[in-house]
Amino acid sequence: MIPNKSSFKFQELTPITGVKPYVIRYWETEFSEISPITSDSGQKIYARKDLEAILKIKKFLFEDKMTIPEARMKMSSLVDESELSNFQSGIHTKESSGIRLKIEEAINQIKEIRSKRNW
Repeated sequence: MIPNKSSFKFQELTPITGVKPYVIRYWETEFSEISPITSDSGQKIYARKDLEAILKIKKFLFEDKMTIPEARMKMSSLVDESELSNFQSGIHTKESSGIRLKIEEAINQIKEIRSKRNW
């Protein structure tokens, strides 16, 4: 179970995840979903999303017996699905809102053309 915190120090990860420190450091190089920040004192600080990514990767590699490339693809597809789900549920970034507005304008233009041509 993940403690109710928003950030974690490197030494907190092993007791929570059960993954050895050298493995976590290696996974940082293999999976872009793990992206800790470095504090002013040089300590790595992991966000909750980093910890959740570590747990997913652990499941894919240790339980599902995926290779690292397979796990990387699965993590990437989860990110893509999450972005699609967020868009469909109405959570939009400025960029996606702009795209949506352009699509709506194009649809309105098509409707106008169709109505003028009696389609």
